[in-house]
Amino acid sequence: MAMLRKRDAEAELNLPPGFRFHPTDEELVMHYLCRKASGSPLPVPIIAEVDLYKFDPWELPEKALLGHREWYFFTPRDRKYPNGSRPNRAAGRGYWKATGADKPVSPKGSNRTVGIKKALVFYSGKAPKGMKTDWIMHEYRLIDGNCRDSNKKGSLRLDDWVLCRLYNKKNIWEKMQQKKEKAIHAETNHFMWEEIGSNNQRTPESEIDNGSFVDCDETERIVEYAWQQAEGTGRDCVNAFQKVDRTTNIKEDNEWFMDLRFDDLQGSNYSVFGSTVDVSNPDFLFSDF
Repeated sequence: MAMLRKRDAEAELNLPPGFRFHPTDEELVMHYLCRKASGSPLPVPIIAEVDLYKFDPWELPEKALLGHREWYFFTPRDRKYPNGSRPNRAAGRGYWKATGADKPVSPKGSNRTVGIKKALVFYSGKAPKGMKTDWIMHEYRLIDGNCRDSNKKGSLRLDDWVLCRLYNKKNIWEKMQQKKEKAIHAETNHFMWEEIGSNNQRTPESEIDNGSFVDCDETERIVEYAWQQAEGTGRDCVNAFQKVDRTTNIKEDNEWFMDLRFDDLQGSNYSVFGSTVDVSNPDFLFSDF
C-alpha cells in the first residue's frame, strides 16, 4: 500500500525521470521550511503535512509523498506547558528524546544562523523508562524573526511548522516492506494458479453429453457375439453387422423382454443375428454368448 501511494504521488507531481530528493540542511531550511512558514509556494510540493506527534514513527512512511529510506514531513509543534517554551515530545505510544548538540543552519556564504537542526531518538513506552528504538528524526526549526510567523501568547502552539526528516538507522522498515510485498506477490500467484487449476479440472458431469450414451462393455459383448455367429464368409460378416444398429441405445438388462409378445414366447425357436436357437434344448442355458 505504501509503494502504491508513493507511485501515485510521483505521477501526480510529474517528476522528471531519475528524480531523487536528497536536499542539504541549508536547502531544506531556506527553500522549503522558510517558504512554508511565510506562506510562499514551494519549489516542488513534495513534503507531506502530517502531525507526526500523533503517530508512532513506523506508521509515518506510509503517509509520506516520496521516499524509500528517509521521509520528510511538515508538522506543527506544541508546547509542553501553556506558558513554557519546551516542546511536547510525546508521540504515539512513546516519546521522542533529544540526543547530541543542536546544529545551526546558515545560508551558503553567510555566517547568519537561520535555523536549528536537532537530532531525536524515539523511545517506545512511557518516560523515563521507555525502550530505545532505531528510529531517528532530524528536526529543523527556524530562529525567531527568520521567516517565522508570530505565535499567540498563551497558546499551546509553539511553531506552526517545523520540518522533519525521518529514517531508521538499521533500515528495518524497508526490509519489512520488502517481505510484505514478496508475501503478497506469492499469495497472489498462488491464488491465480489455484484458479487456473480449478478451471482445468474435469468432473464426471463434464464428460456426459446432454443426450444418452451407450454402455461400452455391453456393446463390445454384442459385437463380439456377432462376429462369432457370422464366422465364415465375408458376406456373412456384413450381414451380421447390418443387423446391429450401432446408433440405438443399449437397453438395461431388465428391459430386454419388455417388447416381446406372448405369442412369441409360445415357440421354442428364436432367430438371433441370423442363427436359429432352440431354447427348449437344456444346453441353451449353458451356451456361451
